[in-house]
This record gives sequence, structure tokens and C-alpha cells, in this order.
Amino acid sequence: MKPSIDQTDEQSDDRSNDAQQAEEVLVRLMARREHSAQELRQKLKQRGFDHNVVELVLEKAQQQGWQSDQRFAQVWVRTCIARGDGARKINAQAQQKGLSSELIQQALAAEQPNWSDACFERLLRKFGEQPPQDQKQRDKIMRHLLQRGFSFDEIKRALERQRQGDAD
Repeated sequence: MKPSIDQTDEQSDDRSNDAQQAEEVLVRLMARREHSAQELRQKLKQRGFDHNVVELVLEKAQQQGWQSDQRFAQVWVRTCIARGDGARKINAQAQQKGLSSELIQQALAAEQPNWSDACFERLLRKFGEQPPQDQKQRDKIMRHLLQRGFSFDEIKRALERQRQGDAD
């Protein structure tokens, strides 16, 4: 049985109404902070919007310049670096947010962080200037910095700087 013209009109009205509601939700979300396309897709789907409506609204947001994964990556990478995260953690979280490694590499290159200095600053912020007194404390520091996304070499350099009293 074919749907009548009235039913077809109702369905298209429902779709446009859903699209309008989804767009309003998207605008409210974007007003708070930048989001990746994947984050917005998940949030809209969690609110019960149809896949086609979500994709339509996201496409419009990108065309209008409301949403940009490149802009999100730049802001997000800057925030992660300021928070004291290392490159490995930033890359791992970027994948969860649906960002390509290329976008993250561009954002990291724009920031040009000195990972050794960032690791040392994180070490001082968390553990102070006093070098570890024993292997257990050193292991604790290393675990913390590894979890923050720093490489073993960066951590070794930071511990050596701390041992030498280089708090400049």
C-alpha cells in the first residue's frame, strides 16, 4: 500500500521539524564550546534524532562555518598542552574524538610545543623541585608522566633536570 500524498507531506513536515530541532540543539552545544563533528553526531543521536537528520544538520553547520574539525583540533590541542598533556595522550584522545591524525599533527605543528620542557613543568607542578628519594617514588613519577602522554626519553630528561636542580 502506497502512502497517500497527505501522509508523505506529514512525513516531510516531521523531518523538517526534526531538522529544525536538531539544528537548535546543535547551535546550543556550539555556543558553549567547540566540538568535533563526531562529538556532535553522538550528542544529537543520544537525543534521539534520526541519522539522516543529524548528517543534514552537521553538513549545514560545516557549510555555514559553525563547526570545523580543524578549528576544534587547534583549540583542543592548545588546551591539552596547557593542561600538561604529552603528545601520546593528545593523539590517543584525538582518535576518540574522531579527529584525523593529520589534523592533530597540523595543530601540534602550529603550537610547536617543547615536549621536554612540558614534561619537566608537569613534573614540577605535580611533585615539586625535590628529586625522588627512592626507586618507589621515581617509579610513581614515571608512571604519572607516562599516563600524561610523555615519552620515556622526555621523562628521563625531566628527572635529570630535577636532580640537577634546574628549576628555571
